[in-house]
Amino acid sequence: MKKLTAAAVGTFALLASMAIAAPPASAVPAGCGQLTNGQLCSSGGTLGTTGTYTFTTSYWRTGGSGEITVTLGTQRKNSNITAFPLWFGSKRTQNGYVELKKSHSIDSGDCIRGVMEHNNTTYVTKWRCP
Repeated sequence: MKKLTAAAVGTFALLASMAIAAPPASAVPAGCGQLTNGQLCSSGGTLGTTGTYTFTTSYWRTGGSGEITVTLGTQRKNSNITAFPLWFGSKRTQNGYVELKKSHSIDSGDCIRGVMEHNNTTYVTKWRCP
């Protein structure tokens, strides 16, 4: 009986330490991606339905100093293709924030993600899929 109780206490202590050591759930909203110096997000559209929708890609700069100019857009993929990014344009951050919107068509099976380019480096969000 003592061995069984000791084993149960040991197992409980191990599980408790794993729960404490587990990383917290991500605070990043759906459609966003956490970058080293900020957060890139893609929103809008009605995924799962063919049509033309307005998509917004935004960037909130939380690191670094001063305003920067970025190029924003979206990229779509489905079972047949991963399309090249559709760029919405370039814009300078104001108080660390920038967003651009554009309407474009998608098919019912398309996934969408936000894309950003700055200093010849491309950044992306996770895919949003139907």
